[in-house]
Amino acid sequence: MRVALLCDVDQTVYHVGDEAIATMSAARLEARGVEVVRISRHEKYGPGGTAPAASIPALTFPWPLEDRARYLGEIRRVLAGDRGALPAEDKLFGIIEQLRAVDALVIGGGGSLTSRYGWLLDERLATALVARALGKPVVLTGQSLGPELTDADRESVGELLDLCTLVGLRDAGSARRARALRPGHPALVHTADDATGIGLAEGSAAPDPELLSVTLGGDGEPFPREDYVAVVCAVIEQLVERTGARVELVPHMADPDVGGGDLALHAEVAERLRVPSTVLPIEPDTVSAARTTAAAWVITTRFHPVVFGAAAGSSVLALPLNRYGASRMDGALRTAGLAGGAVPLAALWDPRTGGASDLVGPVAEALVAGREAETAALAGRRPRLLGAVEDWWDRVVRSLDGTVPEDLEDPRGAGIEPVQRWEPALRAQLAPWTRTVGSAGSAAGAAAAGPSAAIILRTRDRPRLLDRAVQDVLAQTRQDWELVIVDDAGDAAAVDALAARYAAEADGRVRVIHRARSTGMEAASNHGLRESTAAAVVLHDDDDTWHPTFLQETLAHLDAHPEQDAVVVRTLIVHEHETPTGFVEDEIFPSWPELEGVRLLDYLAVNRHVPIAMLHRRSVHEIVGPYDESLPVVGDYAFHLELLQHGEVGFLDRPLAQWRQRPTAVGAGSNSMYALAGGHRHYDAVLAERHLQRWTAEHGLGLPMFLSRTTETLVGRSEERILEELRALREEVLRLERTLERRDPVRLAAGAARRARRAARRALDGGRRRLPSRRER
Repeated sequence: MRVALLCDVDQTVYHVGDEAIATMSAARLEARGVEVVRISRHEKYGPGGTAPAASIPALTFPWPLEDRARYLGEIRRVLAGDRGALPAEDKLFGIIEQLRAVDALVIGGGGSLTSRYGWLLDERLATALVARALGKPVVLTGQSLGPELTDADRESVGELLDLCTLVGLRDAGSARRARALRPGHPALVHTADDATGIGLAEGSAAPDPELLSVTLGGDGEPFPREDYVAVVCAVIEQLVERTGARVELVPHMADPDVGGGDLALHAEVAERLRVPSTVLPIEPDTVSAARTTAAAWVITTRFHPVVFGAAAGSSVLALPLNRYGASRMDGALRTAGLAGGAVPLAALWDPRTGGASDLVGPVAEALVAGREAETAALAGRRPRLLGAVEDWWDRVVRSLDGTVPEDLEDPRGAGIEPVQRWEPALRAQLAPWTRTVGSAGSAAGAAAAGPSAAIILRTRDRPRLLDRAVQDVLAQTRQDWELVIVDDAGDAAAVDALAARYAAEADGRVRVIHRARSTGMEAASNHGLRESTAAAVVLHDDDDTWHPTFLQETLAHLDAHPEQDAVVVRTLIVHEHETPTGFVEDEIFPSWPELEGVRLLDYLAVNRHVPIAMLHRRSVHEIVGPYDESLPVVGDYAFHLELLQHGEVGFLDRPLAQWRQRPTAVGAGSNSMYALAGGHRHYDAVLAERHLQRWTAEHGLGLPMFLSRTTETLVGRSEERILEELRALREEVLRLERTLERRDPVRLAAGAARRARRAARRALDGGRRRLPSRRER
C-alpha cells in the first residue's frame, strides 16, 4: 500500500515537534509494510537535511481570511469539474495527479485544527477534499482540535471529520469538541501524540539527574518580552539552586540558516541567567528529542518537550503561555498519568513588578519533592503508553482501505488513569490561573476562593460576536472569574446553545440571564450586577475584546492600589468588517492617545473610555448607585462622571482593551455609536442638561452664561480667521492655475501640484492653530 502523509514539514523555519510527528508517523507506517510519500512544503529541509527522494508538494493557503475562503472555494469548483476556476499553473492540478497515484491519505498530527492557524486547517480540509474526490480513504491522526475556533472554522473542522474514516485526537478536550461537532461519527478516538517515543533508545539509561533541558518559545505573547525573560530565568535559577543541574537551552523552532525564533530568545535568557548555561543550535528532530529525554529535568513553554520528557520519565515543568498551550500541555501530561500538571506561566508572573511572582519557589520545590515518586510512576506507565501508540497505528493501517476496524475502542489516550500531580495547598495557590486546564482539584480550589472578577456580557441576537466574546473571556490568563451573559430579549435558544458549547471548559463559571423585554443596555447591566457576586466588576459588550492579560493586570493594579476605585487601560480602536467566514480587521489605532490618566477634567466634554476598558470595585455602586436606566446608550458615561466625582481612578498605559467598530455594518451587527448616533446626541444633551440644572439651582446662571458667551465669541472669531485663510488659499490656487496655462503643463504639473498641496497645508495648519481646543470650547 502507498500512502501520502501530510505533516508540517520542510518549512523555512524548522520545527522540531512537527518534524518529529512526521518522522514517527512515517516510521510506524513503514514498519507495517506501508510505502510513505511525504507531502512537503519544499522550502528548507532542516539543519543539514536534503529534499526527500519522492514527495508531493503541499497546498499553500494564503493567511488573510478572505483570500483563504476564496482559494478554498476555487478548489471546490475545480473538484466539481470547473478546471477554469484556477490558472492552469496552479499547483493544485499537479497535486491531484500525484494523489491519484496513492492508495490513501494520512493527515498527521499537530495543532492545526484551530483558528489560530486557520490557513493550515484549510490546507488539511482541501487536501482531504482532493483525496475523497479521487476515491481515496482519509485518516486523521494525533490532532489537537481548537480550542480557538470561529463559527466558519468550526464548520470546516466538521466537514473534515466527515471526510475521514478514522480520527485520532491527542487530548481529551479535542476529543470532546470533535464529538460535539459530529456526535454520530463512528470512529472518533482519543489517542496519544504521534511523536510519542521519539528519542527513547532501547535499554537507555535513566535521565541524567544533573541535566536540565530548557526549551522556550521565541514568542512570549501575551507577556511583555522583558517580563517573559525575567520569569523563565527565575524559574531556571530556582530549579538549579535546588538540584545543581547544568542547563542546556534546546531550541525547537528557528531558521537553521539565519536563526531567530527560539535561538534568539535563548541567547537573551543565557545572557541574563545567573547560572551557567549552554545555548545549543537548532538540530534535527531525533537529536533534539534525545537531548530532552536524556535530562531528568525539563522546563518548557513549547508543547513537544512535554511529550518527549514525560515518555522518558523526566520531571517536566510545562509552562503554557495561553489557552491553546494549556489545553495541549495539560492533555499530554494527563495522557502520561499526571492530572493538573501544567503551570501557566501567568501564575509565575507578577505584572506589578514585571518579574517573577511568589509562586516560583513553591512550584520549584514541589517539582523537586515529587521527583522520585513521579519518575517511578512514569517509568511504570511507559510500556502501556508506548503500547497504546502502537495499537493505534495498527488500527490506522487496518482503516486505510476505507473501513472502520471492528475492534475499535477508545483508549482515552493510553488508558492511564491520571492522578493529581500537586498537593492540595499548591493547587489552591495555582487555582486562579488553572481553571482553563480543567482538573477537578484546581476547579475546587478556585470555587472555594470565589471569583475575583464579575464579567457582565450584554448581548442581543449577535451569536457570532457573542461566540468571539465568550472565547475572549476563556482566553484570559486569570481564570477566577464569573461570567454573566445577559441576553437582552434576543434569541434565547441561540444563547443557550452557545453557553452549552463551552460549558465543559467554563466549568460552572458561566450563567445566562434571559430578559423577556429589552429596557436598555443600562438595565441589562444592572441585572448582571444583581446576579453576580465578585468584588470587582467589568462590562464586556459582545463585540469588544481584551488582551489576554487584561484581568490579571487590572486585578493586580487594584490590589496594589486600595485607594483607587477603578482602573482604566489604554484602548485600541479596531475597525473591522464582517465576511461570510469571519471578521476582518481593517485598521487599528489608539483611542485618545494623548491621555495620560483618568481625570474628571478630561471627561467633562466627552466620554474618554468605553466599558471594556475599565475594571471597578463593586463597592462604588454603594456610593454612586447603579447604572442610570433613564439614560439609554450613555449610561456608562453618566456612571464614569459620578465615579470620577467621588473617587480616584487609576490608569494602565498598556493597550489591553479593543473597542471594535464596524462603521459600514447595519442591523444587529452594527455599533450603537453608528446605528444609534441620534440617540447618543439626544441623551448626551439630556445628561449635560441635568448637570447644568443641578449647578444653576445651587449657584445661579452667572458662570455658565459667561462661559457660553465667551465660547461663542471665540468660535465666531475662529470661523472668520478660517474663512480668511480659505480665501487666500483659493487665490493662490487660481494663481497657480494661470501659471500652468502659460507654461508647459506636463513638465510643471507635478511641481505645481506640490506647491498647491503645501499651500493647502499652510491654510489648514493656520486654521487649526486658530481653532479653540476642546478644553477651550
